[in-house]
Amino acid sequence: MSDALVIATPMTAIGYLLGGARTVTAVDANETVAAVAAAIADGRAAVVAVHGALWSAVPPQVRAAWAKQTSPLILSLPDEDGDVSAAKDAALRDLLARAIGYQITFTPSGGTP
Repeated sequence: MSDALVIATPMTAIGYLLGGARTVTAVDANETVAAVAAAIADGRAAVVAVHGALWSAVPPQVRAAWAKQTSPLILSLPDEDGDVSAAKDAALRDLLARAIGYQITFTPSGGTP
């Protein structure tokens, strides 16, 4: 395992591709599950990042199994299309906690904890 794979919607995939990320597109839950299964079987990805809209479409029991997996690490990317700021912050904190094993809290610049 040596790289990251992004599974994104066709509308968001172009941004990840332009950023240099190895990217696979999916349009629904079935394609997303198949893409993750292929990434696991392939063994190249250390991290599989699934776009939030696709993650939400996958059945909860499958998402729960992915969340427990550590090799590769499978995680949800924030969905930039509709989340409010507080939800984005919470998702980022959860993502960082899973990735590094510590809960990180952000305070506004000049704010006190």
